[in-house]
Amino acid sequence: MNTIPRPLALLIPAALTLITFTARATDLIPYIAMPAGSGYAMDAKGNRCPNPLCVHDAVFAPRPQYPYQLRSSIGDTAGWTRYKGDGLYRLDIDLNTGRVSQVTIIKSAGSNVLDAASTSTFKLWVFKPHKWKEITIPITVRTKAVGVINRARG
Repeated sequence: MNTIPRPLALLIPAALTLITFTARATDLIPYIAMPAGSGYAMDAKGNRCPNPLCVHDAVFAPRPQYPYQLRSSIGDTAGWTRYKGDGLYRLDIDLNTGRVSQVTIIKSAGSNVLDAASTSTFKLWVFKPHKWKEITIPITVRTKAVGVINRARG
């Protein structure tokens, strides 16, 4: 016995939801960048080297994230533009473990909150032991305009 396939219209729900997307390029998103090729490192023997040399010996080095608690205190993304700047930090590294033992702010990024976010992240960094004893890391805090997709149901 042959079965006759049901019409496709019977399988589609009666009410369809229409979803539309619109994009805006005016929303500002903050970020912390670490410029490549700047800063310096001091190896275990006391020789000064460019920063990119020590990157290969990083075991764990997450990038600092913008502290989003600033967003709730500001209330809108336009206020983020006042929290920007360039900072410079010195990381002292324990030669035996490769872990960062101390972070010193050489130049503030312009806000205690931004400096705290950067220093707390740098304290997590780990390098191969017996390689580096000091690294100077510059950061840049900026905002950039990105396209945001709004989803609306109709």
